[in-house]
Amino acid sequence: MKFLVGFSVLLCAFGLLALTGSTQLQQLVGAHGGAPFQVLLPLLIAIPTGIMTLVAAYLIEGALVGWRNSSLHTLTEASGSVRLDVLAVALELLSFRRLGYVLSLGLLYVLEIRSTQPLSVFPVHWLPSWGIQVAVVLLFGSFIGYWVHRLEHTIPALWALHKFHHSADRLSILTAHRQTELTRSVEQALATLPLLFFAVTEPTAPKPHATSALFALVVIYFLYRAFIRVNQYLVHSNLTTDYGWIGRWLLVSPRMHRLHHARAAEYHGKNFTFDLVIWDRLFGTYATCDAVDVRAVPLGLDENPFNHASTLKGVLRDYFLTSYMVFWRALRDGSRAWVPMRAADTRSVAALDRDI
Repeated sequence: MKFLVGFSVLLCAFGLLALTGSTQLQQLVGAHGGAPFQVLLPLLIAIPTGIMTLVAAYLIEGALVGWRNSSLHTLTEASGSVRLDVLAVALELLSFRRLGYVLSLGLLYVLEIRSTQPLSVFPVHWLPSWGIQVAVVLLFGSFIGYWVHRLEHTIPALWALHKFHHSADRLSILTAHRQTELTRSVEQALATLPLLFFAVTEPTAPKPHATSALFALVVIYFLYRAFIRVNQYLVHSNLTTDYGWIGRWLLVSPRMHRLHHARAAEYHGKNFTFDLVIWDRLFGTYATCDAVDVRAVPLGLDENPFNHASTLKGVLRDYFLTSYMVFWRALRDGSRAWVPMRAADTRSVAALDRDI
């Protein structure tokens, strides 16, 4: 019976993931004139993709770990850390645009204006096939994401912003959205800078036809994008799986990212990737451990300026005030706040926490 319940939940979760492809749904609506498609699918399309993906992640985690170990059960603890997660995800998913402009000190507004202007074009469209174009787009975006994240752990000023995310002392699915609007805008800016030279967006070559032998590439691409969307939540969940050889060599796993959030100094500067493990492998920042040890790894920061109060006042103070004060104190070091630490630098991330 328990197996049937878990299997049913997984089916519902994967159904929700399939529905996150709103473009495909719109095509179905246009191609079918029946009442069910005309009435039901437009309602599904109206549900934000982020919310459907979030629900799917909760269902998958709950089916695999059970209620007592699930992120939904974590919400009942109502600790300061958990309530900060809830506030952060609410502000991001509800998307208060003008509030975001203010909290990002205007950077989100600048990025929004800049995104409507033409960029110099990376010659993806010169590549001969859709499959090669897709591979270049995915590899380039993943490479940039790895280095942006690594810089956040290397440059003191960026770490002062990013440490809000690492201040969670209990991982749950909502921790994936644990960041301030200022941090989110800085990350977007850092990821956008390379686009001034390499404007990679989407493949421009026509997709292989459904009758083509290469149509499998389209299916693999769609499955990959759906997996990455939900995996951003699963790697912050209470799952501790390493996905076997796939997690060790191809796609980031919950165990790999959980170690990235570990308090122990031995894991500082490890596991920066969000999707492809290749970058951590290639640049020597990959770390793992066995299933028994990962459950006992303490999470969070040694010197944590957040999570001290679970009251509404305390949570609002940490998000709207403390996070900016931590960043301001880092900036008082002047140019040193923007100088990357060397690998041989004896100041660890924990030492940076004490300085700030």
